Amino acid sequence: MIRTNSFTIKVALSIILVLISIYLFFISHKEFTKISLDSAISMKDMEINYFDKDIFQKYYEKIEIQNLDDLFKAEEIVKDLNNNEFDKISPSKKNISENIIKNEKTIDLYKKIKILKGDNFAKILKKGGLKGRDIDELIINGSEIYNFSKIYLGDEIKIFSNYENDILDKFNLVYRFSKTDELFIKYESGQFIYEIKNIPTTNERIFSSGIIESSLYQAMKKERLSDLIINEVIRIYSFDVDFQRDIYEGDRFEILFNRKKNEDGEVIEISDPDYLMLSSRGVELIYYLYTNNDFSEYFDENGKGMTKSLMKTPINGARLSSSYGMRKHPISGFNKMHKGVDFAAPTGTPIFAAGNGVVEFTGRNGGYGKYIRIRHDSTYKTAYAHLNSYKKGIYSGARVKQGDIIGYVGSTGKSTGPHLHYEIIVNGKQINPATLKLPSGRKLNEDQLKDLKTIINELEQELIGFKKIN
Repeated sequence: MIRTNSFTIKVALSIILVLISIYLFFISHKEFTKISLDSAISMKDMEINYFDKDIFQKYYEKIEIQNLDDLFKAEEIVKDLNNNEFDKISPSKKNISENIIKNEKTIDLYKKIKILKGDNFAKILKKGGLKGRDIDELIINGSEIYNFSKIYLGDEIKIFSNYENDILDKFNLVYRFSKTDELFIKYESGQFIYEIKNIPTTNERIFSSGIIESSLYQAMKKERLSDLIINEVIRIYSFDVDFQRDIYEGDRFEILFNRKKNEDGEVIEISDPDYLMLSSRGVELIYYLYTNNDFSEYFDENGKGMTKSLMKTPINGARLSSSYGMRKHPISGFNKMHKGVDFAAPTGTPIFAAGNGVVEFTGRNGGYGKYIRIRHDSTYKTAYAHLNSYKKGIYSGARVKQGDIIGYVGSTGKSTGPHLHYEIIVNGKQINPATLKLPSGRKLNEDQLKDLKTIINELEQELIGFKKIN
């Protein structure tokens, strides 16, 4: 009797446990099914080809994007709002401003990202809020429009990006990658749209003149001319003028050229001067630029070219510290022939090739220190000594053009201070550059001279107008 009751109890307990297990299994299965259904959309999204526009078209249909002009206007509006000048905003701008007020996210429309060392375009886009697959799409699809490997240290890129439910909703990018060009990228109708625009520029005609008190360089600096134009003027006149001996206090200069500025007032281009005048001991040396399909050079009013085969002074702004001839050597103390001219200048001052030619030797050369020798033709060579360093790309056999930078002033070898020792070698012998009669430049033919005369007449009328103003 006792054994039977015990068996009955065990069976009853077993049945209860089975029922409880079935109930728990039912509850668990229901929850499990619910979890799977909730996650089904995410799982499906992971298998989508994000570059397939047709598959994603449903996400693009409701996208609205402001054009870039509106975005630029909005930046101005934000300033007005910050200054409590809403009433002054024009009706055309108020529609934009109301949207800005409603959506605080758009007040700071662009994130301004400065390009730092080690950055690349993908990193910049990520900093701007763009995400992985969109970064790849932007760079790949736009590679034919812009080379995204070209970004420059210190530049600033403006980016505005916004995602809705992890899907790119709005994107705009502005990158001024040069003084004259800007890259614009926007996201519209499910794709990135690229455009490179020229920055609006204005041309200015500049006439400048001045009195020389200490040097041509200082006189032009006083007139607020840039080093770029000053160096070009000195290079042009270096064929005929020894700046250490031929320029006196009271001499004058005049120059006429074009200058181009962008909308920020930044000078982006300076043209070669059309007219130059430099008085030397009261004698005016006037040059005019003449350009055709074959050459662009400076000529006097008679059509005689001023470009000579060699420059007498292959360095700008230097002081003649030692002439050609016998002298007491500053280191050895003995009288010795000085077979060149020395130009004292700060370490690092650029040195120019005196003429077209081939670099014959570059390297250390005894007491000359770091040294370059250029062969110009079968007769003429020039040598440059005591250099601090060579310009990249200057080596034996390299071709150079007149005016190219070949190295920088130093004090290597037997030298008491930074300077350039310059030699002109004729048929293997060093000669005095001051007495060298250089071959004359190009001579214009009859038709070319006629064209030059027309140019001169036009310039003279223009100069009369400028001189009346000044």
